[in-house]
Amino acid sequence: MITPKVEAQYVREALKELGELEENAIKDLRRELRTKISPLAKMVGNSVPVEAPLRGFDNSGPTGWSRVRSSVGFTPGKGRRTGYHLVSIRVTPQGQKRGVYIAELAGSRSNGKTSQGQALIRNLNRKSKMVGKGGRYAYKKFRLLRPDALDIATRILKSTLEKINRRLEI
Repeated sequence: MITPKVEAQYVREALKELGELEENAIKDLRRELRTKISPLAKMVGNSVPVEAPLRGFDNSGPTGWSRVRSSVGFTPGKGRRTGYHLVSIRVTPQGQKRGVYIAELAGSRSNGKTSQGQALIRNLNRKSKMVGKGGRYAYKKFRLLRPDALDIATRILKSTLEKINRRLEI
């Protein structure tokens, strides 16, 4: 599978020029990226079950289960050396609940250090198998949709860069 490549340095330079040419242009770029990629983000968010996968997560405490909210972020910071992190899809639980994170990532770094941890991972794997080291629910769907999100972002960035080039040539 071929993944499009975006050079973050050129995007930053273009955004700087764009900011100098027109104040609201960056806001428009962010809005367009969010608008076009948000349906994919919603699909990723919808892949997380509404109901807790195990009884232990069905509580109102900090490790309880909650619905998730998905969003699209655009971060053209200088620390971004490649274009892979310029646009991100985030899935965050509503409220201060961590059950979604625990269920998503349990077993990603180890097979469990205690017998309780091993049992948790085993029971979660029965419900939904871990995909590599990434996660069970949102990550699985994200990996399927990532090429589409990159393609959309690349097309939007290319059209924005073409607009900047046309403005600079005038």
